Amino acid sequence: MTAFLNAAFRALRIIGRIIIFILLVLLALGNTQEISFQLIPGLIWDLPLILVLFIAFVLGILLTLLSGISLRRFKQNKQPHS
Repeated sequence: MTAFLNAAFRALRIIGRIIIFILLVLLALGNTQEISFQLIPGLIWDLPLILVLFIAFVLGILLTLLSGISLRRFKQNKQPHS
């Protein structure tokens, strides 16, 4: 019975990933219009909206990973050495 449940959950996980992938592709196809992106005053880029969203997503992941690494190092340095 356990093998059957493992196979069923594995299939559900694969189906879920496929659905998420399809939804992200539809999001990308629906947001191809150009926007004006201004990072610094006087420096304006015309970029597709999905590209700006993707860059923000990747930067969010990187910042989260970096904060986790720095927090782990802080905790390691705070522990007394025996």
